[in-house]
Amino acid sequence: LAQGSSTFALNCQSLRAPCFAPHHYLTAMSDDEEVPMGGMGDEMMGDDMSDDMDANELPDGVQKEIIREAPAGTFKTPKAGDEVTVHYVGTLHADGTEFDSSRSRDKAFTFTLGQGQVIKGWDVGVASMKKGELAKFTLAPEYAYGPEGHPPKIPENASLVFEVELLDFVSKDDLFGDGGVIKVLVAEGSGWKTPKEKTEVRISLKISKDGSPLDDKGSFEHLIGSGALPMAKAIDKTLVNMKKGEHCQLTCSKEYVGDSYPDGAVLDLILEEMYEVMDVSPGKDQSLMKKQVKEGEGYEKPKDSFKAFLRVDSATDSEGKAITGFSAKTLEFVVGDGSVCDALEFAVTEMKKGEGAILTAAVCQEAQLGLTQEGQVILTLELEDFEKAKDTWEMSEEEKLEFGAARKDVGAKLFKAGRFQLALERYKKVADLFSYIDNYKEENKAKAAEMKKVCTLNKAACQLKLKLFSEAKASCNIVLKDSSDNVKALFRRAQADFGLKNFMDCIRDVKKVLEFDPQNREARVLAKDAQAGQKEEDKKSKGLFGKMCQALGKGPIPEPYKEKKFDLEDEADMADDMEVDESKGQGEPDMEVKSDGVAAAAGA
Repeated sequence: LAQGSSTFALNCQSLRAPCFAPHHYLTAMSDDEEVPMGGMGDEMMGDDMSDDMDANELPDGVQKEIIREAPAGTFKTPKAGDEVTVHYVGTLHADGTEFDSSRSRDKAFTFTLGQGQVIKGWDVGVASMKKGELAKFTLAPEYAYGPEGHPPKIPENASLVFEVELLDFVSKDDLFGDGGVIKVLVAEGSGWKTPKEKTEVRISLKISKDGSPLDDKGSFEHLIGSGALPMAKAIDKTLVNMKKGEHCQLTCSKEYVGDSYPDGAVLDLILEEMYEVMDVSPGKDQSLMKKQVKEGEGYEKPKDSFKAFLRVDSATDSEGKAITGFSAKTLEFVVGDGSVCDALEFAVTEMKKGEGAILTAAVCQEAQLGLTQEGQVILTLELEDFEKAKDTWEMSEEEKLEFGAARKDVGAKLFKAGRFQLALERYKKVADLFSYIDNYKEENKAKAAEMKKVCTLNKAACQLKLKLFSEAKASCNIVLKDSSDNVKALFRRAQADFGLKNFMDCIRDVKKVLEFDPQNREARVLAKDAQAGQKEEDKKSKGLFGKMCQALGKGPIPEPYKEKKFDLEDEADMADDMEVDESKGQGEPDMEVKSDGVAAAAGA
């Protein structure tokens, strides 16, 4: 042992790992037998034999020369655990003597990559090859047979040369790391998309054992993560890494297929279709869900002011019953103009040309289709085509101003109709269009700045209607940053703070509004409401402080700090007699651009 007998060392290595050719043994090998490529032993398996090694970055002890490239379009390389099939010819680097060849035996060799079944240089080198590639590897002794060699064919500390052709490889994955589910790729899929958790898919499933069919589930829809199948754990784990059309074979132990298959089973799984489900509601509240049932073309989707051709084929209620009065039709409309109901407006902006979808809408009333009833509606749609409008980046300054004014007018029309979300999108579009105007001509710069301000204020008006108080406050702050005395911005920020229960901030802004317009009805009513709200908050705080102080001893509880309130007592009678018309004043969007940049407090 101390002297390290070669025979003893080689026999120990043969016990540690299977040899290159399982039907041969390391002992009593004749001259015409192949040299075993396995059993390097633990001392020869360094840290650089990691499964994570980049296949294109070979260590210094492994030199590669490509003799023949893989066929065009071949990109994949095998990974650890894959079953590879090769032809090889091995020679000594010193004098070119051939010591082994699968070609001379006319029999390809198959082994599992990265499992120590072959010498270290093979595990590293073959992992860098593509199917059909022919390469020459020159291996340093530490990546071959080391200091002992393999007498009589391979001397001590010998560098070896192998000409290797990768004939094929079968991708295998141990999905759970316990041998319970082994995945074999049978056929590649197409595209790059893979389904995610909670994605609806259509799959084909056949179950067999030892080549004998047990069950054919056929083609059916499945929700990943639903647990609806007894073998769902294995299937779902596989599906999230599959592409459309991919075919995999799963060899499962009984723990992964359920009690119906006590001896385990083999699952043939094909991913036929992926149904991308998307929440297309503006508030992302799942009130408008789109399920893609047919892929569209390319990547582009209709944007604001594009012309869309949307075919609606069917309409059913929540129970799947056809809706009386519905009429199938192809709708032609300009996106964002409000020519169709909100459900179709928001859905079409998330569709590609040729895409088919099932749209589930909490509300969808569209007279052109004969849909007038309340309640959930399920529509079958297809976006036949869309016509692009001129992109804003292609427009001149004058064209941008004209486009912005037209879209602002559309927003005003939608606001009056109570379609606040659609109006908000139009105002956002215009405000963003003029986010950078430093390079504009002076006469255009003033017009663009004014239009941005008006649309930002109108954004705030829409956000208040939609109870998006934080967003409304942020919109007002943008205007007040450049125009601190803008009455509309002050009032709408006060409304937003009232909605957020920031009553003191609300009162502070209302005081500023009343300094500009002491007779402003809405401001006075809002101030009184804010004072009442603050009093209620003070009561709650007093009760809370009282409970906190009970354990500290007896004595009077100090009043919570109160900021000095704006005195409205002298105007109380006048405010009580006033009626507030919400359709006018600060709640209404600006319908035209004011030349002085400050809107009147009583209305646009």
